[in-house]
Amino acid sequence: MQKYDLLIVGAGISGLASAFHIKKDNPDLNICIVDKWGTYAQGNTAKSDAAFRDVFTSETNYKLASSSISFYRDVQKAGFNLGMHFNGYLFLMDEVCLNSPSINKLLRKVKSKVLDRSDISDLGIQTSPDPEAARIMNLKSIYGGLVGENCGIMEPDLLAKYYVKELENLGVDFEFNTRVNKLNLSPRSKLNFPGEPFIWQDKFVESIDTNKGDLIADQFLLATDVWTNDLLSPIGIDSFTRPKKVQVFQVQSEGITKMIMKRVTGDEDIFPFTILPSPTIDLRPDPKSRTFWISYSEGIGQGFSLEENPTADTEYYSNNLYTVLREYVPAFIESKIVASWAGFYSMNNMDGTYVLERRMNLSVVNGSSGSGIMKADSAGRLTSALFSGRESARLYDGSEIRVADLGISNRKVDLETLII
Repeated sequence: MQKYDLLIVGAGISGLASAFHIKKDNPDLNICIVDKWGTYAQGNTAKSDAAFRDVFTSETNYKLASSSISFYRDVQKAGFNLGMHFNGYLFLMDEVCLNSPSINKLLRKVKSKVLDRSDISDLGIQTSPDPEAARIMNLKSIYGGLVGENCGIMEPDLLAKYYVKELENLGVDFEFNTRVNKLNLSPRSKLNFPGEPFIWQDKFVESIDTNKGDLIADQFLLATDVWTNDLLSPIGIDSFTRPKKVQVFQVQSEGITKMIMKRVTGDEDIFPFTILPSPTIDLRPDPKSRTFWISYSEGIGQGFSLEENPTADTEYYSNNLYTVLREYVPAFIESKIVASWAGFYSMNNMDGTYVLERRMNLSVVNGSSGSGIMKADSAGRLTSALFSGRESARLYDGSEIRVADLGISNRKVDLETLII
């Protein structure tokens, strides 16, 4: 059986980006990526809204996202299409929110602009919902909108394909259709007694148990998203994350077809990724099909649970999302669902940002909280620094982040206030 220097579990965007930067920083390492699916990026990466933004009040989030965006932009400029469109992020807000100190600070920090009520009405959005509907459903009137201009949408399969192509060129191996059942702990100094390892023995991960037998390596990295708990809990390590189901509905109508081609920012006639004021439902334009992808990251009311093959519930859309959408966007009144899917966010409920942790010979990158694609390149650079034992990681744009700031013991992440 071949023994690797590093085995990475998970061929989603976090695992691919981490493998890429670890291999670039350590070219002599023999690395293999294993995944339970038949190919790469078939888990929650494939089910993402696939949008990106640098509009964050948290300085940590801003650094992670803005640097990754810069990297992706340069990759696309160099000729590898990522399906990247800078059509903007539009946050619709009431008067109090739009005039808050945090939003005023954002306007000075990021490339952005403000839309007034007439601008928003011109986009086909009602700024004042029906009073009775607003009362019953706690809908807010829209006073204006903040548009992040260094923001937009991309295609997750193309981004994943870029990393895979680079990894193959670097000589990284892949083992698909490989389901990891558990991590096998062993003592550093074996006594060959039944019941090892004992509590007083120095332990390490010797191998991983899979449907293809045990796989052995010197080092292991878990980039297993919402499945991380299944592997860490049996050996007594807390992942500090929980799975939260997110449903996405692809919706079409004549009015939506016309809306999709309205430009707010950028060089293309594409409607911005838009967030309603309350509830904060997402409208993600898909210019190819001229539809909106509709999703909502529900708080109280949606439990933490994990399904093997999650599906979207059309009744959930009809009874919840549609009732709000039709009040704000008349184009949804005569709309229909043409497709739907569901996935999970790996939620870090401390601060909604990546968790990087190392125990024994095991590194973990987890807790992307729904922003894995937009921060993946930066997360990969941080994971490489964690793996190599470096104190900090230099991101693509030259900024630096201390690895311990995203750890558990000495975590130092400023809280995000612009939550969607």
